[in-house]
Amino acid sequence: MSILPQLKENKGTISSALGKSLAERLLNGEIEILDEAIDLIKNDDKNVRSGAAKIIEMVAEKKPEFIADHLEKLMSGLEVAEPQTRWMIIHSFGYCAKLNPTISIKALGKAKDFLEANSGACLWDRTILYLGDIGALSKEQAKEVFPILQKALSAIPSQTKTILESFEKIMPMLGVQAKKMLLECVERHSTDSKSSVRNKEKKLSKRLKIEA
Repeated sequence: MSILPQLKENKGTISSALGKSLAERLLNGEIEILDEAIDLIKNDDKNVRSGAAKIIEMVAEKKPEFIADHLEKLMSGLEVAEPQTRWMIIHSFGYCAKLNPTISIKALGKAKDFLEANSGACLWDRTILYLGDIGALSKEQAKEVFPILQKALSAIPSQTKTILESFEKIMPMLGVQAKKMLLECVERHSTDSKSSVRNKEKKLSKRLKIEA
């Protein structure tokens, strides 16, 4: 049975409850839902697109091997108007980075665009998480991602905690000099107004002082 009628009835541009339900059905064996969800990323209805993207994101989180081979088909989801679809697709690319690095890395250009634009908190957040996953792939990718995250730390202070989390992901791939630079960046947030940021800063600083 097609999932299109259900997605068309979504109120607003995203329904987590419906996406979770359809994703669970897919994970429990209704694998045909996957092919349809991938095709619906190109649908003309933004409610359908974002609903399909929610399914893909949730499946990518739990079973990235189900999504990894389909990333090329999902690239169009990074070009649509609504930020909801874009943030769920780039998040899925991050989840699948280790399984399909070649295609996952292709979203790097869009990630830079999203961070430089007034994209909103959710798209910024998922994009930063994606960058952490890409940077964790290799020393080469960490070297490319590091300055992007470094710039975001100054440009998008509201995302400091997520940026620090992504720095933590790429740390094993950084050289000694980059870790020293990172320590300087991290220590600037030791007196941040948010306890979650201070706690993350304390944890990273401790590790970096040992490794740098």
